[in-house]
Amino acid sequence: MKPAGPAGVPARVPPRYKELVEQWGPAVGVEDARTRWGKLVAAAETGTVTLIAMDTTASLGYPTWAALAPLDKVADPGRCPVWPLTSARPKLADVVLAATRFPDGAPQILTRHRRPVVALVAALTLVDLPPDGERIDIDTFLQEGGTITLAFDPGQDGATDEDGDLLQEPIPERYIARAMEADGREIGQGEGDSVAEALLRLWRPPAHVYSSEPPFDPWGSPPVTDLPESAERF
Repeated sequence: MKPAGPAGVPARVPPRYKELVEQWGPAVGVEDARTRWGKLVAAAETGTVTLIAMDTTASLGYPTWAALAPLDKVADPGRCPVWPLTSARPKLADVVLAATRFPDGAPQILTRHRRPVVALVAALTLVDLPPDGERIDIDTFLQEGGTITLAFDPGQDGATDEDGDLLQEPIPERYIARAMEADGREIGQGEGDSVAEALLRLWRPPAHVYSSEPPFDPWGSPPVTDLPESAERF
């Protein structure tokens, strides 16, 4: 028998959510989130994300997951719908649907005394976000003389052969943000479906550690120490 998850949470983690579960832990159900609302909101204010799952597999064929997250996980909070925390709690299922509904879902900003404090977003929008430590602080970067350029890539249509077999997958359109130092050196890049998302994903790539050892050559001559004792040395 398969173990049951919390009420309203699918027993198995859908593949597209596994990365988020590995990072933030298992999802909670809507009723559990409502019961623990105050603690979860406080955790989000300090940087912790809570995944909230509402199992809609019976009607839609897939589970709907949202995330209670800090405001810095939202690309453009000023354009998002607003809920007071006290109003969102009893209507949490409606708030989750508003954040995750395809194709017109949008982040829902939650306020305390009219001040935005946290957000409820579709969980999938958090996939591929850069770690906080690698994200570029845009305000500070610009104040220090850096430059950010924006570009639009229209993408590319896919291609099939005469039998309808896929030859090339389509490349979706995207916005690209590039951060450059005053000397013109590019130090980071972000991409997204909108300008706001590209800026949200603007990050410095992690530093790579390079080995000073020469690359291994499997066809080269073995070193002297690898020769049998009977071999003649020159």
